[in-house]
Amino acid sequence: MSQLQNFTKGFIRENPLLVLVLGTCPALATTTSSFNGMGMGIATTFVLICSNVVISLLSDLIPDKVRIPAFIVIIASFVTIVDLIMQAYVPDLYQALGIFIPLIVVNCIVLGRAEAFASKNKILTSLIDGAGMGLGFTLALALLGAMREILG
Repeated sequence: MSQLQNFTKGFIRENPLLVLVLGTCPALATTTSSFNGMGMGIATTFVLICSNVVISLLSDLIPDKVRIPAFIVIIASFVTIVDLIMQAYVPDLYQALGIFIPLIVVNCIVLGRAEAFASKNKILTSLIDGAGMGLGFTLALALLGAMREILG
């Protein structure tokens, strides 16, 4: 699979929300507006990209018995960064998304991509996969938020 195909598969063919039906709980809760959907999507995309890169880097060093807990610690580190940045620079969005920002740690999309893809592929491929899946999720959240705004 080419890098371009790897990147674009998250938009439609394997869209995390619309096709794989992952992340529906935060999607329904946070898409009261397209702004909230974009905010949640961008936060998740950042976490996906960063965690995919680090997990891909460390996958050979992490023993199988502690693989999932190690992934959760790595993901939680990036979620903490997102949480603090949002709290400092976009407090209204931080307030609107509430508990769903810290819950990115256990989001099926992030954990699933870490386990199924990043731990088995090279760094650049994992980065591109994280960006594609994250942007696909962001687009789906923004569209869902826009539809909910229009329909009331």
